[in-house]
Amino acid sequence: MENRNPLKVYCRNCGAPAGFDILNQTYRCAACGETTGIAESKQQMLHWRTLQKDNTQAYLRGQTVAQYACSSCGATVVFEGGEASQTCDFCGSKLVRKELTDADQLPELIIPFFITPEEARQRLLDWGHKYQHKPEGRSVVSSMGQFKGYYLPYQLVKGPVYGEVTRDSTFRKFRVAGYLEGTAVSTSKQLDNLVLNEAEPFDWSQARPFELGYIAGHHVKLSDISDADTAKRVNREVEAEFLPEVRKVMQTSGCDVNMNNGELDTITVLLPMYFIKVGKLTAVLNGQTGRIAVSGDRVKKSFPWVIEPLLGTLLCTLLLSIPYHFALEPMFLFVAVFGCIFFAAMGEGRTSLIESITMRSRESKATREKEKLHITEGNDILKNPYGTKPVFIEFNEKKNRDVPAKIKFYSVGRWLSILWNIFILVMLPAILAAGIRLLQISESGEAFMDGYKIGYGAAWYVLAGMIALIYWIRGVRSDVYNHPIVREILPGGKTKLMGRRADRRVSVFSLFGIGERDKDGKRITLLRALWDLRGLGFFLGGTLLFILLGSTLAIVY
Repeated sequence: MENRNPLKVYCRNCGAPAGFDILNQTYRCAACGETTGIAESKQQMLHWRTLQKDNTQAYLRGQTVAQYACSSCGATVVFEGGEASQTCDFCGSKLVRKELTDADQLPELIIPFFITPEEARQRLLDWGHKYQHKPEGRSVVSSMGQFKGYYLPYQLVKGPVYGEVTRDSTFRKFRVAGYLEGTAVSTSKQLDNLVLNEAEPFDWSQARPFELGYIAGHHVKLSDISDADTAKRVNREVEAEFLPEVRKVMQTSGCDVNMNNGELDTITVLLPMYFIKVGKLTAVLNGQTGRIAVSGDRVKKSFPWVIEPLLGTLLCTLLLSIPYHFALEPMFLFVAVFGCIFFAAMGEGRTSLIESITMRSRESKATREKEKLHITEGNDILKNPYGTKPVFIEFNEKKNRDVPAKIKFYSVGRWLSILWNIFILVMLPAILAAGIRLLQISESGEAFMDGYKIGYGAAWYVLAGMIALIYWIRGVRSDVYNHPIVREILPGGKTKLMGRRADRRVSVFSLFGIGERDKDGKRITLLRALWDLRGLGFFLGGTLLFILLGSTLAIVY
């Protein structure tokens, strides 16, 4: 047990490393098939942590290890043998020295420096010259005198996570479950956490139990943020870990993930970083892989929400311009009219997205051949194996339990259903009139079109067309995302459609709440919706019925 990797969970039966079965939320051994529960894995971690702490405490009793604290910015650094600088590398203030005797202040794991200070300095300088046409590149070159190398404090987060996903313009909430085998969270308040994140990933296979011998000749910075702030950072990092996959499933960047991290294990770890911090400039170089990330004071403003109203405007303009052979004047008119409608309807409450600009090199991997450093760059060149895609969890009424599920919102059949419903709504008097006309000609023998004036239903067409346009602009997205297509993930990997047909049906009537469920789980019908509005409801219903009947009769009489 003492020599086992703390980042792995070992089978309680045969001792082989066990992988996390995300569908069943337990650890499963690939060798013998035995399961190991989450509680057992936490016990394994607790046992390793106790041994590591005892070993470190025993070492401290026989060594002189100095701790230096900055009274200005709060940074705390450690250097064995009392050789540390007398001034703070983060703000320039004087450091106060005292003995380090508590093993709880030291980390449990460490990834040693692989790249030397000279190699790192030259690589960062070359990067600055390469991007000297950018403010960040020029700032790096001019600030190389502030180049420093440190072991920086992190929390390594691992374990199962659960959360809730919400999407813009919808009321439905989705549950997700996932697993993290290792996500690094910086616990240093002097450096930009976003820039540090961009310099990842690390190769966690090279993590070692912490020993003071690793830090000989290097500066070490200890954690200087509170437990509460650390917990907040962990939450943000875990949510950010799952956000890309959630956005992909939700088909938008306008969604939130709220994770519950109660089952997570956290391990304190030191990671090798070189950095420059001058004013608003933060430049970091990963001391293991060589990846670079740099941020200055530039920001970018984007408006991702404009895509949908822009596409809607173009689509309506092109469709209505066909009878006019795409003449410029009517096209300009359609663009102005539909642009106002779509942007006003879809832009309500939307703002620009402002993000800091962080430049970074591609993912990298550092190797040595005959003592010469080689850094290879490329997408996923150092594939981080730690992290598992989240799985959505839905309640299966037939099985009376939660099951893993795949969520889908659009399909060809669903789009055809939406278009068919809109067509039926708009053309309803023409359809009813066609039935009446067929009865008439069966008795008189007249031609169908002799008494069928489809244009006389214009009153209903205009009214229903406006309702259909509002549904298309505001209702379709809400309707579709509130009624997902859910498929249960079966043990063999296959999927099975689950839920009732009514729970995934989309309809224009959803604009009025018809077909939805109330707080008691009962479905709202048309009559109930009218009754809830009392006199106004029956007035509106009667008016619509009058226009429908009037338009129908006008077509055939």
